[in-house]
Amino acid sequence: MGARFGLLAAASVLAAGCSTTMAVTGSAGSIARGQDCRFVTQAEADKSGGVPTVNSDGTPLANPPPPSTDPNDAIAVRAKIPRSAQPQLTASQQRILMCEYESAEANQKFPYSLFVPTTYDPAKPSPLIVDLHGSGVTPLQQMLFDGTTDLAEQYGYIVVTPMGYNTTGFWGAPRGAGTPIETADINPKTSKKYLLSELAEIDAMAVVAKIRSTYTVDPNRIYLTGHSMGGFGTYYLGSQHPEIWAGLAPIAGGGLNDATGEKLKNIPMLVMQGADDPVVRRAGSRNSVLRMQGLGMQHIYLEFPGKEHEFWIRRGRENLEKVFMFFNLVSKTTNLGPMTAELAAQPSANVPPPQAPPATPRPAN
Repeated sequence: MGARFGLLAAASVLAAGCSTTMAVTGSAGSIARGQDCRFVTQAEADKSGGVPTVNSDGTPLANPPPPSTDPNDAIAVRAKIPRSAQPQLTASQQRILMCEYESAEANQKFPYSLFVPTTYDPAKPSPLIVDLHGSGVTPLQQMLFDGTTDLAEQYGYIVVTPMGYNTTGFWGAPRGAGTPIETADINPKTSKKYLLSELAEIDAMAVVAKIRSTYTVDPNRIYLTGHSMGGFGTYYLGSQHPEIWAGLAPIAGGGLNDATGEKLKNIPMLVMQGADDPVVRRAGSRNSVLRMQGLGMQHIYLEFPGKEHEFWIRRGRENLEKVFMFFNLVSKTTNLGPMTAELAAQPSANVPPPQAPPATPRPAN
């Protein structure tokens, strides 16, 4: 897997067409298993798409509407990130659950979106993908990236998209002195009000814990991915909880430094980046990969010529599928981490060491 493209080339044999013709089966309550959830509506999906600036194929609209004034869209408007209208929900997207829970630390409810494949069987452990949104993007918008639920249905993944306190919480990564939340509880570690960054991480990991306690999740196949701010969050939450993850896939989000690299060096990594990204420049991803190479990390770096910040992955199912193909191939049970001389020489516990050939008797004089 040290070779950039060998693993992904091997993974390509796993890709297949994904059917979107199944009907919605089961009630929201039966799928949620005690969580406070309901099915998404087409109207909610349409609203989450925001103000379109291009057609679904990326070509300019003939009569574009005025720019969005939603604060969540400020970065997209400023950077002129293309956005298209939300397509009609596929059958798998119709099964997206809109959920919420009460956070004791924050003293408020937080939303998250959840997808459980129709093939889920509590008697069989299922892989889990935790998908982190970018700045100004909601959990539902992240779940509605083209192909997410269709591919999760095809390959049998549970997918959850947490909020991380709000749409700009940066997934817990410290930023300056921090912002105390006056309505939050007191952090017993600091004897002060919880900071926004602390609540962002607490929220994300509480949702992960909730999914793991509700469903039969394979502990050897829990994966973390995210786009933009979510890419940075993938590095951060990956390094904060390295014991959980079987693989990481940061997209358009550089953020590996020497400290996080040491914590992540045993986890396989797929890094994806648009070469012409004006928001998160490719230098961030390239420098992260440079550190991976220095640490001997198992990684694949894919840089997409001519692609900008978001549209190529939000409306690029064929690109998002590479994340699923990567996760299809890596697990804790098959990953040894960077190969060392000691590992290479280590004998198998179940195979006896080779026996020396019997000595050839000398002929009598």
